[in-house]
Amino acid sequence: MSLSTLVTGARIVDPASGSQFEGDVLIEDGVIAAIGPALSTSGAEIVEAEGAMLAPALIDLRARANEPGSAGTEMLHHTLRAAAAAGVGTLVLSPASGSGIARPEDVEVVASRALTAPVRLLAAGLTHTASGDMAEAGLMLRAGAAYIGEGSGQIADMRFLRNLLAYVSAFDAWVSLRPEEPSLAYGTIAHESSMSVRLGLPVRPALSERLGVERLAALGELTGARILLDRLTTSDGVEALKAARKRGLEMAASVPLTHLLFNEVDMGALDTAFRLDPPLRAETDRAALLAALANGLVDVIVSDHMPVAAELKANPFSDAPAGSANLEALIPALCTLDADGQLPLLSGLKALTSGPAELLGLEQGRMEEGAPADLILFDPSAPVIYGKDGLYSPSPSAFSGRRLQGRVLKTWVEGAMVYAHHAE
Repeated sequence: MSLSTLVTGARIVDPASGSQFEGDVLIEDGVIAAIGPALSTSGAEIVEAEGAMLAPALIDLRARANEPGSAGTEMLHHTLRAAAAAGVGTLVLSPASGSGIARPEDVEVVASRALTAPVRLLAAGLTHTASGDMAEAGLMLRAGAAYIGEGSGQIADMRFLRNLLAYVSAFDAWVSLRPEEPSLAYGTIAHESSMSVRLGLPVRPALSERLGVERLAALGELTGARILLDRLTTSDGVEALKAARKRGLEMAASVPLTHLLFNEVDMGALDTAFRLDPPLRAETDRAALLAALANGLVDVIVSDHMPVAAELKANPFSDAPAGSANLEALIPALCTLDADGQLPLLSGLKALTSGPAELLGLEQGRMEEGAPADLILFDPSAPVIYGKDGLYSPSPSAFSGRRLQGRVLKTWVEGAMVYAHHAE
């Protein structure tokens, strides 16, 4: 006899349809068996939601881990526990994870780790090897790679990029690429502004991103490739994406969570917690990203979780590695943006559920009968001082000490509860 769970008295949220209503959800055999008011079933485990929100579990398309093939302060089991606590049901490791996911064998290692992971675990494959050769993209996709993308280094060679896009287009897969003009972005650590110039930092102009989007749009038109703009951060980039979409190009975009809450002023004191790549931008850029999410131009929010050891973050700003541990900030950040009237919660959730699910052709990410029971129960109004009560990720975060609101209460993956918050 299969175990069933009945979640009662929830505010059910379906980002795909934009609807929310009060009701119950019955989980059986790992799927959503029924949704409706006053459901009842014999023998089911009862979970009283008490008015908390019930939504599809989050799908994060870009989180960097220190495995496979490498080591660091935060190992993969830390990242996976942080994902479950964050309400993430599906986690995609970025191509730069560990020593780089550049071979089908690397994808298979991640697939083997997925068998015992609390959440669904996928890998994205690298576009090129450490020596600069094209990676085995086709074999990695056949092995189960979610998409093909750049690692920490951008592809500057246009001929190489054209050949890569033409090749991957035959597999109908997405190629995730940073929208930057490489020569303008190389060696920079801050957004170009009067403040960063006064601080004496190597600066990156917003123009770099607009040129990067236009460059990739031209290659996409030439090759017919499906291009995912990886972590769009400027209003210039948003406008270039809008122009590409008007031309009918198959181009999607993600934005990093940090850039929805923070701007360049946050790094003005040279706090290395805000040493990020891409760098934090102007307030007008942040507002443009929020508007693009609200109107559906941008498809995906990514955690851009990138663990860095605390001792490395203790270096001067210019010498500290870029990165921040962001997974467990996903729900608090979205709820805070909604409470402040900056981004409707349904828009934020859509970009972390049905948006990425549609992009990758995943069954999860929807609140409907027959869909996988990957669910999250959360309290959108619970006050949180980020990190005060402890986090599963041991790495420094740009969100540390921030007053936010929104707390994950429970996470289910395939009907199994993989996380439950325990109040002190």
